[in-house]
Amino acid sequence: MLRILTCLVVLWPIAGSIDAASFDTDVPPKAGEKYKSAAFRIWIPDGVKPVRAVIVRQHGCGRNGIDHSDDLQWRALAKKHGAALLGSNLVYKENCSDWFDPKNGSERAFLDALKTFATESKHPELEAAPWAIWGHSGGSIWACHMANKFPDRVVAVWGRSASITEFEKATFEIPIVFNYGVKESEKGSQFEKVHINSTKAFETYRPQGAIWSIAVDPKSSHDCRESRALAIPFFDAMLKERLTKDGAQLTALAHAAKRWRADPMTLTLRGPDSSIGDPLKCHWLPSETFAKLWAEYCQTGTVKDTTEPPTPSDVRAAAGDTGVTVTWKAECDLESGVKAFAILRDGKRIATVGSPKGKGNQQGHFQARDYGDEPVPRNPAMLHIDAEGKAGAKYEVIQINFQDLESKPSVAATAAK
Repeated sequence: MLRILTCLVVLWPIAGSIDAASFDTDVPPKAGEKYKSAAFRIWIPDGVKPVRAVIVRQHGCGRNGIDHSDDLQWRALAKKHGAALLGSNLVYKENCSDWFDPKNGSERAFLDALKTFATESKHPELEAAPWAIWGHSGGSIWACHMANKFPDRVVAVWGRSASITEFEKATFEIPIVFNYGVKESEKGSQFEKVHINSTKAFETYRPQGAIWSIAVDPKSSHDCRESRALAIPFFDAMLKERLTKDGAQLTALAHAAKRWRADPMTLTLRGPDSSIGDPLKCHWLPSETFAKLWAEYCQTGTVKDTTEPPTPSDVRAAAGDTGVTVTWKAECDLESGVKAFAILRDGKRIATVGSPKGKGNQQGHFQARDYGDEPVPRNPAMLHIDAEGKAGAKYEVIQINFQDLESKPSVAATAAK
């Protein structure tokens, strides 16, 4: 493992998923900055030239979000758009605002980390690439601040469970979805007032033309629950529409004012040509496809997936004294993520590969997500040892997503000595 030590950072490449690389760096605070420590990890898909954007996953207060860059489902989104995926671990000294307010040092740390990653990864474009920012709780506040200060660099913002209330006019042109759980607003909840700033921001700036919406999860509290089911399609659409070929600049959304919308009281969807209701008091939705997903999420707390996941590839089987070791590669299902892999020997299903670690609904999943939407476990191996397997047996692998849809079986591999 290579370690590169400088006066400011410790950075080392880490083995990532298939045909990709990760890099870590630490950025200590400077005099006058309030945060305690800042660590960053970035994942860059192989063969991406140039990196067109950075998908930033900013954790909440008291969370460690460094593993956000290891999330297989978000990596699938990054790879699709030629983007890097960045996670962080920002630690405060006394108050969460020690880092979620960028002027306290986290902005400088973030920019310094990108500069370091640009050099060490040999992707100089990282230093100026646009950002698609997802934030939870304090991370959502950070995302809103960064959108205010860098409106020309922000593709879109997903703000889960918190917001600021003062926005610059240039930020109105950034697509933003404010997202929170309905249980956060219940009387007596620890987070009873968390959603208020999001609602206030929407009600203040949407009438001024801000292309924003609110998505309320009917099932969750302050946890992220299934919010990625809508967040990923949102970023997928915005990255596709706003990134130029080289990612060097952002394009404005064509006819942004004439998009789909939803009535804030009834959630009824309206097309761009509808004359019913005041568009500037409705939720702004970029397309019919996203509008329907938004409505489903607001009603159920998730989004149904009807497409089968990608078929695993490069299956290999090696017979030895302890049985047959089976390995494979797989592109994660973008819509629903990887729940597990099924292993077939000679056409018969013999095992389901999921993580033995985790608790609750994480148990047995290949890579689940927890309260702050961090992946669990971080980097699971695509490997299975069949103790009863012998040379000559044929092995196939099936990907299973979180809605229990299955891929087609992979090409079979014959176990050889």
